[in-house]
Amino acid sequence: MYKTKDILLTGFALFAMLFGAGNLIFPPMLGYETNSSWIPTMLAFTITGVGFPFLGILSVSIVGNGIKDFANRVSPTFSKIFAIISILAIGPMLAIPRTGATACEITFLYNGMESPIYKYIYLICYFGIVILFSLRANKVIERVGKILTPILLILLFLIIIKGIFFANLSVKPDIYPHAFKRGFLEGYQTMDTIASIAYAGIILNAIKNGRSLSHKQEFSFLIKSGLVAILSLALIYGGFALVGAKMHSVLVTKDKIELLVKTTSYLLGGYWKFNISNLCCRSLSYNCNRFSCYCGRIF
Repeated sequence: MYKTKDILLTGFALFAMLFGAGNLIFPPMLGYETNSSWIPTMLAFTITGVGFPFLGILSVSIVGNGIKDFANRVSPTFSKIFAIISILAIGPMLAIPRTGATACEITFLYNGMESPIYKYIYLICYFGIVILFSLRANKVIERVGKILTPILLILLFLIIIKGIFFANLSVKPDIYPHAFKRGFLEGYQTMDTIASIAYAGIILNAIKNGRSLSHKQEFSFLIKSGLVAILSLALIYGGFALVGAKMHSVLVTKDKIELLVKTTSYLLGGYWKFNISNLCCRSLSYNCNRFSCYCGRIF
């Protein structure tokens, strides 16, 4: 059996697996562009950016214990092709380059250092560190992730609380057409749906963690812990969307990363802008390392 404490701990662990610092660039811009329509926008974003990934994990838990079991329902050949394409998508083709590009922009582009030489040097160092840790993957990496995530979350909640309750900002009353559609499409762009299917086996093994559970108990445990993760993610994404909607009155931009960096600077000051940029970059490199290690194990 399991206790409420187990549900909460596993729920927050699942939250840490689904949460990526790179996804933070989406909610503020959605709120910024949709103004008073930020609620339906974020509802749709939560469905595809949070709900779909959780459904992916549930689907894998029903049919087996990994991406190959999931795709085998079609055919063994399809299973191999689907697994390869999915892993490449969340690895070297899309997700890994995106973490590097996002980290680079957060660090340099809006901090007065726009020379291409900085970008090249940073990316060489960034992916060099990722390769180094991937070759020597051990518990140190997991410990770093466990330390970084709570610190980053504390700073994120500081931004949300300051932006909503203490900053003298207001949301424009403009209505954004097709707000739900916009949020729905942007939520899928996080790529967490594909990642959740690929990582489902790891997540399910973490949930078992030596517990003696029947399939029915395991499924119930996954549902309850998943709700904890979904509510936590929805709270952070929704909070940042509202802060982004309020920033429309003091900031003009069309870039997601610029909005995130300047929002932090406006609400917490330049010192905190540097710190959250640093933490986001470390979190992105940690996620990139996990992607690399997982791809290495598969291939």
